[in-house]
Amino acid sequence: MTSAKQLLSLLCVSLLLSACSSSGSNKQFVVVPPSESQIENSVKDQVSLTLNAFTPVAGQALPNHTVLEAYENRGYDPIWIKDKKINMSIYKLVDILEQSYTHGLNPIHYHTGTIKEYLALKQPTPQQLAEMDVISTIALTSYAHDLSNGRYEPQLIDPNWQLDAPNNNWKDLLYLDSATDMVNSLPLLAPRSPQYQVLQKWLVYYQDLAAKEKDIFVNAGVPLSAGDEGPRVAQLRARLVQLGDIRFSTRKVNEEQFDTLLKEALIRFQQRHHITADGAAGSKTIEMLNVPLKTRAKQIAYNLERWRWLPSELEANRIWVDLTNYTVDMYLNGELTSMKAVIGKPDRKTPVFKGLMTYMVTNPTWRVPHRIARENLLPKLQADPNYLVKHGYKVYSSWSIGAKELDSTKINWKAISEDKLAFRFEQEPDEGNALGQFKFMFPNKNEIYLHDTPAKHLFREEDRAFSSGCVRLENPTEFAKEITKGSKQFNDMNNSLKTGSNTVITLPTYIPVYLVYFTVVPNANGMLEFRNDIYERDALMEEAMGYSAFGSRDSI
Repeated sequence: MTSAKQLLSLLCVSLLLSACSSSGSNKQFVVVPPSESQIENSVKDQVSLTLNAFTPVAGQALPNHTVLEAYENRGYDPIWIKDKKINMSIYKLVDILEQSYTHGLNPIHYHTGTIKEYLALKQPTPQQLAEMDVISTIALTSYAHDLSNGRYEPQLIDPNWQLDAPNNNWKDLLYLDSATDMVNSLPLLAPRSPQYQVLQKWLVYYQDLAAKEKDIFVNAGVPLSAGDEGPRVAQLRARLVQLGDIRFSTRKVNEEQFDTLLKEALIRFQQRHHITADGAAGSKTIEMLNVPLKTRAKQIAYNLERWRWLPSELEANRIWVDLTNYTVDMYLNGELTSMKAVIGKPDRKTPVFKGLMTYMVTNPTWRVPHRIARENLLPKLQADPNYLVKHGYKVYSSWSIGAKELDSTKINWKAISEDKLAFRFEQEPDEGNALGQFKFMFPNKNEIYLHDTPAKHLFREEDRAFSSGCVRLENPTEFAKEITKGSKQFNDMNNSLKTGSNTVITLPTYIPVYLVYFTVVPNANGMLEFRNDIYERDALMEEAMGYSAFGSRDSI
């Protein structure tokens, strides 16, 4: 237990504060210090009591355990009170917490109102000072955790979201020399990605704009195109100015005329919203134009949280599977190579996760996943018993290593139901093989990998969600060359392609693979792309992150 002397010193602090906060009055207070029996709570007791009372919203106990450990480490000395004075950095802390909305976080989670109530007390008791100290530390720690790792558990929001890379750097904050150092270090915990920083600036822009201005909407009507005139054209122009696609200019223009510059601005808007960039305002374009500013701000906030689920620093060499852009980006040796990709259909979503690519296979045999065998292959066999022979498949009695190969034409497929299908199917390497000439492996529980495909026509589509979950590459040969360039494995790969042999090639360097999902992304010009939410994951973020205050009637 903390000694009475220490608690009496806290009382002295309260007296000092009351004298300093008497609003210009010269009246002096004379107070008899309490005895030990009059002191109800030590700082140690208050840590335990307050941690239980102020468990962070959303049930995150992790920051509270960290708070307890930090106080234990310092012998339960207060953090925010030193030399009989409250450290002024507590006011800066409150300012930072109140501005947490600029990161898409909610200030309601960080007890700012409660801290301000304690700071407003004219004659705080030792117990109140202890409470203020602990609650302020809880708030600091919760915000440090949330800014660094994200506030929400991604898999509780979406089971298909398996990319969560927490770090413990935020805990180090509590072991710095002073509260001032702790507060000053808070901003350094935000993700360091330039994309996060640009998103955060746009969030502030949309938040400020929504607070200061009303949305300028374009009335429904016939499509607008170059040469048109009228009030709806003026609405279109004003909305594009509001959204930043037209920069404000002092040049005089006819607001109601659809001129070339307006068409160019509209094309830019369409491109960054992934809709047909024809420079005409049809129904789809007007629908996108009329999405409220507050809704767009929420979308940005969801994606800031997704960035916080990633590692704080990304590897220089990495493979970035951008699901909402249908692309695979290779960051290797200081160069960027990108190509189109086909991803999982909405009913067979490609999951979000991180893997480590360790090997590739040339001229691969395709071992058909059990789900695809049940849902895709069995119906085709029931319609045509010769389907396996026609398409180069073999069928085995089971999934065991020594399973016997069977004659598929002698099996009564119509008598087999999905839940009774126990055969193993393999497609031999050839031109029609579903995996083409390559598959690139980063072993994972989802059995997801990158591969070639004979269905090249799908890369001509704008929206390319056609696979059963794996990612198909537009140019797998180029991909293979990039990951083996300058190594012995590069020659091994070329030789295996010439001979048509099924060959496993260990990569010269293992490469991190990120499968990511962002619905708002800064483009090369610093403007925001709002992408199609193909897997409807934003709705799950809305449900998890949405907050509305309780009314008095709703309180217990």
